Amino acid sequence: MPLNVPVTIHLPPIDRSFTVHTDRQRWSAEQLAAAPDGRAALEAAVREGVRKAASTCAYAQLTAPDIETAAHPDGSVTMTGRVLCDEAECHAAAQRHHFDAAESIEAKAAADWAAEKDLGIPAGKLRVVQQRARTGHDRRQRRAALLSVLAGVLCAVAGGAMGQYDYTKPEGTSPGTNIDVWIWSNVDSLCTHLAFPAVLAGALLVLFGFGRLTLTRVTK
Repeated sequence: MPLNVPVTIHLPPIDRSFTVHTDRQRWSAEQLAAAPDGRAALEAAVREGVRKAASTCAYAQLTAPDIETAAHPDGSVTMTGRVLCDEAECHAAAQRHHFDAAESIEAKAAADWAAEKDLGIPAGKLRVVQQRARTGHDRRQRRAALLSVLAGVLCAVAGGAMGQYDYTKPEGTSPGTNIDVWIWSNVDSLCTHLAFPAVLAGALLVLFGFGRLTLTRVTK
């Protein structure tokens, strides 16, 4: 899983931004046995994965990644390679990526690794926070929620206005003989029937919009 994780290391009064270029691969016992030296082949694949994760980053191409190995009871082996990079361009690009559920787990592990890595800062002075800039997907979700709230408010206002409308036909006229009276009488009837449904629909749209905004913040 090639991945680039943006993190910021807070060491007041200065915040330092980094990117963890990482790749994690798990090979089964059969895959390991198929290679002359299975673990060496897996490590080479992970090193190549780190380079592919940041193909335009010279630091990732030239720096040997830290390799973490985990053996599993079924004979499979997982290796994770990581490189800590301080290039601003890499950090900005990594922030634009929208992590899925599986990637978020790996991103958290990468941030924890960055916190433990020796950066020449005294132990216990580091606090690492994974950064997530608002992606295009996030902006679309937020925009849709705000539009829902706006549409709900307009719908409720329109319903309230319709509920206040009351047409009284002039004395001595009837809808059957006067076209203006017929039109406004029907408008009055339509407003009477639509006022409450419009207010209800508006309230539901507003609640839906606020609920969606809340969900977007929680899952961000």
